[in-house]
Amino acid sequence: VQLSELLSLPVLMKRSITTPLVSHVSLVNKAIVDYYFVELNVEKHFEALRHFLLMEDGEFAQSLSDLLFEKLGTGQTPGELLNPLVLNSILNKALQYSLHGDSHLASNLSFALKYLPDMFKPNAPDALTCLDLRYKVDWPLNIVITENCMNKYNKIFSFLLQLKHMVWTLKDVWFHLKRTALVKHASNSVQFRQLQLYKHEMQHFVKVIQGYIANQILHVTWCEFGNKLSSVGNLEEIYRTHAEYLNKAIFRGLLTEKAAPVMNIIHSIFSLILKFRSQLISQSWNFDSSKHVAVHPNFGLMQQSYNTFKYYSHFLFNVVTKLVNRGYQPHLEDFLLRINFNNYYKDN
Repeated sequence: VQLSELLSLPVLMKRSITTPLVSHVSLVNKAIVDYYFVELNVEKHFEALRHFLLMEDGEFAQSLSDLLFEKLGTGQTPGELLNPLVLNSILNKALQYSLHGDSHLASNLSFALKYLPDMFKPNAPDALTCLDLRYKVDWPLNIVITENCMNKYNKIFSFLLQLKHMVWTLKDVWFHLKRTALVKHASNSVQFRQLQLYKHEMQHFVKVIQGYIANQILHVTWCEFGNKLSSVGNLEEIYRTHAEYLNKAIFRGLLTEKAAPVMNIIHSIFSLILKFRSQLISQSWNFDSSKHVAVHPNFGLMQQSYNTFKYYSHFLFNVVTKLVNRGYQPHLEDFLLRINFNNYYKDN
């Protein structure tokens, strides 16, 4: 009697079909992973997306934002700023300054307009949310870097651009104050010194947000992603690991729906910074002959903007402190440490 006659059908199926099939699946998975990492260089594309859309390339990000906001700051209309000729010129110039601008992957970048606004709203931090930085992904890479993934990258890019807008705005405030000190001899003015302190506190807040985002998204989340990516075994795992990385970045960047109340406070603070600049540059300094000092006609309004800024920033500190104490988003401890390093917020 042959052995095959004594074995049940399920056992025969397992030995003759299932076992060879599992071996072949393992070989196919290894071949696909090798194809994506060696032939398609998927890691290089992940790095390029980090350099450009997540603004890890500082020279590129600085140049791109400066060029955009200089034009926005001069009062250009959406039609003047958001046309292909101007946007392509800005992107090409930014890539010239970039550390990775000569990479062949940089040619995958282009601006895309989601919609054309009728006008740029004054003091709106999200004035350029209509703008996407697109990265062309061909088949079969688009199985991993899907359209949904690109939308998430642009969600982060949009917020980073708002942060850069604040950096540019405060740099412009500094420039105007510096010029005033030289031209109007305002360095001994009480109002001038007070505005310098207001600007400094606003700058501290923006730098804290920047530092938190850079640390949590560009470094911590990226390192976790790299570690997981080194042990993937099939195409599904590559896709899932990349998707998890983006979801973590959005979660830690406070860009989820649940974090909307916190982000609304941050947006309100950004609006106040833009308002502060508008109030400063809309009027010229005058010389008070009775006190022999330079005075600004809008000083009272700027003081109000600062006081509101101070209220919102303390409110944000209290909200985030409660979130951390309840165990929600423990990584926000990084934000608290940065913003309250000298106990300024806690003491007040």
